Amino acid sequence: MKEYKWEVGTMYVDRNAFKECVTSYAVHSGRGIWFSKCDSHRCKAVCKEGCKWFAYCHKMKREDSWQLTSCYKKHTCSKATKIGIMSSQWLSKAFMKKICENPKIKLRSLIKKAHSKWNVDLTMTKAARVKQQALDEINGTYGEQYRRIHDYAAELLRSNPGSTVQIQVERPPEFELETPPPGTDLRPQFQRIYICLEACKRSFMTPYGGQLLTAIGWDPNDQILPIAYAVVEAETKDSWRWFLLNLCDDLGVDKIRWCTFMSDQQKVTLNLNLCN
Repeated sequence: MKEYKWEVGTMYVDRNAFKECVTSYAVHSGRGIWFSKCDSHRCKAVCKEGCKWFAYCHKMKREDSWQLTSCYKKHTCSKATKIGIMSSQWLSKAFMKKICENPKIKLRSLIKKAHSKWNVDLTMTKAARVKQQALDEINGTYGEQYRRIHDYAAELLRSNPGSTVQIQVERPPEFELETPPPGTDLRPQFQRIYICLEACKRSFMTPYGGQLLTAIGWDPNDQILPIAYAVVEAETKDSWRWFLLNLCDDLGVDKIRWCTFMSDQQKVTLNLNLCN
């Protein structure tokens, strides 16, 4: 984005797309750009006083798209460490992945990251606002996923006939009232889900027995999730080695080297040289 080429005739989906492009360019190039005009039909970005750089975008007739109609590409100013148009909303998108991986990240870490990556100054107040906006967006995404949990259950039953999926929700006490108080949120909240796949049921109902080996992960959000499982003839050194070698192939040996394994104290998992 630092070397972004401004070309007359470039099309943008809407005004916000143009503004976001200008903001990204300003942050990455370290220029004190601001919007001198911005309404429903035109948007002009200029650099600080004394610099001739500008970019003028106009809304197309009978369309929602916008087009860059004129610009001056060269800067005659020095770089800035305070970018006025670098909004907390833009920063929250830029830091979204980092905050998603570590929701407990410290504000000073965000400030240092902004300074090392873009050489811009970020206050504690703005860093807090950026983090909160990113967390709100992340949690909103999670909420949307929970709203589709019945779709997930239906897809499991469709693709795995004979399986069992039970969803239990929690409703507020006012739900039982014939006329609940106005403004009461009566939407159900997810409480628990039970899943038993038909193929897994059949495998444990055979007369041949077997053991279940599982690999469970623990992510940065302190959430536990299944990674892989296998049904084997018995829990032996050979079966564990076979299972873990397959896990290495899937996750990659380089990543496995940095993993910490916690077992249920089964001695067969000790001294397994997985790298050979």
